[in-house]
Amino acid sequence: MDVILYNPLSRNGKSIEVVYQLKEKLEKKGRLVQIENLLTIKDVKTFLTSHFQCERFIILGGDGTLNRLVNEIRDIDIKQDIYLLKAGTGNDFLRSINPKNKNDIVDIKKYLKNLPIIKFNDHEKLFLNGVGLGLDGYVCHELNISRNKKNKRNYFKNTFRAFKKYQPKKSKIILDEQHEIKIEKTWLVSVLNSKYLGGGMKFAPKADRLGEYLYVVIIKDAPKWLISLIFPLIYLGWHQNIKKYVEIHQVKKAEIIFEEPSFLQIDGEDYNEILQFSCEK
Repeated sequence: MDVILYNPLSRNGKSIEVVYQLKEKLEKKGRLVQIENLLTIKDVKTFLTSHFQCERFIILGGDGTLNRLVNEIRDIDIKQDIYLLKAGTGNDFLRSINPKNKNDIVDIKKYLKNLPIIKFNDHEKLFLNGVGLGLDGYVCHELNISRNKKNKRNYFKNTFRAFKKYQPKKSKIILDEQHEIKIEKTWLVSVLNSKYLGGGMKFAPKADRLGEYLYVVIIKDAPKWLISLIFPLIYLGWHQNIKKYVEIHQVKKAEIIFEEPSFLQIDGEDYNEILQFSCEK
């Protein structure tokens, strides 16, 4: 039996159409299919561990859905196979895996193990793709509160709106508990477990989610007009060549401290009034 776990808010509320298309496709192959709305499951951990007849869980959602799920099932061993079908707006997780057929279900179970941890404000969470304090957190905030649909057009629109409003902060960054960096004008500090963040932006071109390292990406000191030119280059990974304003460090641990509160994003979910966070893999 296959159990489809879907987020009704994915695909701007149209994920249910994809659910029934997938159900029909699987049933034609002779599979028994059960459909479950993730938002109505009160205890996801109990649901997954007690579903003995199920052979495969198929998740229909984007990065946000997957992030919430891995934190719900943290520290438990799911016996069944876990598959993902693209249904969100960001899909940086699936983009980094680069499956042969992105429109089919993809086996993702091995990618959900040994995930990095972020700690902030007495919270501790796993993350899949990346986290960031500063401008990227503010862009996520603007996008999340926008009344418009989440797509590339509105991502760019909200990005440039954030450029106009955001003011860089002083920061201190500690890498692997040894190397300390102090920056007067910090636009953003992102910590990546994957190459991609922000709907296809290639923040950390050398990152490997199955590897043992995280990548700290720092954008600093640049005048505001230049930031609007650097950001489009990130889609191609070319920002790493602008070494005067961009630093990338390979680490196991990182601690980021801002002098003033800013916006934090974790796999696209934003938090406000954050001064510091730490990450470890």
